[in-house]
Amino acid sequence: MIKKNLYILFLLASGFTFAQVNLYSEVNTTEVKMNRPIVFTVVLEIFGEDLIQETPVKLPDFSKFNYDYASEQNTFIDPIKKIRINQFVYQFILDPKQVGNIKIGSALVQVNGKMYKTEPIDIFVKEADKKAVAINPAKNMYLNMQVKEKEVYKNEPTVVVLKAFSRSISNFRNLEPAKFEPAKNLSIRSIANFDESIEDSENNYSSQIIGMFVVVPKVAGVMDVPPLEVPFGNHRNTLVSNKVKLNVKKLPEGAPKNFNDAVGKYDVKVEMIDKGKENFEINKAFNISVKVIGSGNLSPAIVPKILPSPDYEIFEPKIVNNSVATAKGIEGEVEAQYVIIPKKRGDLKISTEVFSYFDPKEEKYVTLGSKTLTLNAVNAQDIANAKTTLQKVNEYTNTVLEKVDSPVMNTEKLKVKEHKNMSWLIIVGNLMIICVGAFAFIYFNRKIKEKKKQNLEKEQINSRPIVTIAETEALLRNKNNFDLNSHFNYLQKVIDEGDTTRFFEGFEALKSDADQYFKSKNVLGFADYLKTNFGLASVEKYNQLITKVNIEKFSPFSSQDKQKEILREIEEVYNLI
Repeated sequence: MIKKNLYILFLLASGFTFAQVNLYSEVNTTEVKMNRPIVFTVVLEIFGEDLIQETPVKLPDFSKFNYDYASEQNTFIDPIKKIRINQFVYQFILDPKQVGNIKIGSALVQVNGKMYKTEPIDIFVKEADKKAVAINPAKNMYLNMQVKEKEVYKNEPTVVVLKAFSRSISNFRNLEPAKFEPAKNLSIRSIANFDESIEDSENNYSSQIIGMFVVVPKVAGVMDVPPLEVPFGNHRNTLVSNKVKLNVKKLPEGAPKNFNDAVGKYDVKVEMIDKGKENFEINKAFNISVKVIGSGNLSPAIVPKILPSPDYEIFEPKIVNNSVATAKGIEGEVEAQYVIIPKKRGDLKISTEVFSYFDPKEEKYVTLGSKTLTLNAVNAQDIANAKTTLQKVNEYTNTVLEKVDSPVMNTEKLKVKEHKNMSWLIIVGNLMIICVGAFAFIYFNRKIKEKKKQNLEKEQINSRPIVTIAETEALLRNKNNFDLNSHFNYLQKVIDEGDTTRFFEGFEALKSDADQYFKSKNVLGFADYLKTNFGLASVEKYNQLITKVNIEKFSPFSSQDKQKEILREIEEVYNLI
């Protein structure tokens, strides 16, 4: 008997879990002055397929208001509970007709024989401030936020469009840029170029798009896109938009092992930054780049890394983010620029990690594989042997010209003899001497110019920030002092001053000084020191810290609280020294 009762209770509980009705109403404010509108919203949500709406939503009495309204219906699947959700949204712009207390009654609906209703809302209406009303640009104005794609995959970008509606076109000039409230599980980037033309709307309103944003959800499930705030030029009033729901689906199973949350459509390229070079000398640095090109959740976090190898030495890359937010998502390219130093003679193969991404349009994973750049590393003897005979002669000639002084010609007064008869032999001989002298002058002048050009090219090459390994180690040995506390104090100071750029520059300086300090101790770097003394777990924590710093560095909304959190992690990792 007890087991039977428990079975009935579990059955009823499961029914309540998958069948539910939510009906609620809300206003943007409960105190308002005359001639200022109120935004009143009624939302009906029906979870599950077994519930049937038997009556339309009966709305409250609005006889004490002048009003306009709009309605919207959405249907989507909760990816976690696997149930269908029908959502009905009714939005009203209420303009009170009288001062004092006004009650907005309940909204009613009947579902499966049961009546649901909202709680009534009391509104207090004050007398209008005549001076404020005369200059208030917010009069008869409201915002509406819409999402182009309400059902997306995790990490798939979608576009948010913010429209302003007003009965007076001049009010649009007083609006400042829209601002999003902080969102933990959303990455948000503003779209710079969009159509700002004003259009006629219903009920004597005009509309204008005042903001477009690319939103990238970081978790699966049903989530709210937070309201947008738009202040006026006088900073006395702020309009607040509605919030909208996103149905974020989980990515399909079967993701490749190398999948790094890249969603969209991409291509990967590995290429030389120093164009025109064919041979690369051992222990001389050169630059290559790894580029991810396409559209989607494009960010530095998805760029594949160059695999380490005993054939070359590799350093932390410089990130160049050339992506932009557009009406189609985030497009462009993100480039990681590496410094490579060859360690052996012969073919040099530089390979990246295997890159794969999820294509939301095709709904499948795509693996591009590993990209490889093959180069030829040579030593000084190879470079000398590769020179032609003419190049060797030119170098020898230039060396001789540098060491030998030019002779000085002394002239004496010559007596001019008068000849009664003209000698053609003398004339021809003089012409030959002049031609030989001209050819000699042109030849040596050209050699001098070539020598100057070569010296100039050498100076330009020497001015580049490329040094040999021996020179680098000599520089690093001069930096034996490494003061952690000065770095920590500097990072805390720039956080307090709100200087985000200097915070990330300070971290790069700390990371660089730590690596140089350990290289002076005959250790490959700070990561190698962690691996040797504290194990792979500490190295993984260090790599996660670098990833978090890079993500926050390119985030459009980097806050002081987030930077303080990162600083605590920096101190925790570097205090292991």
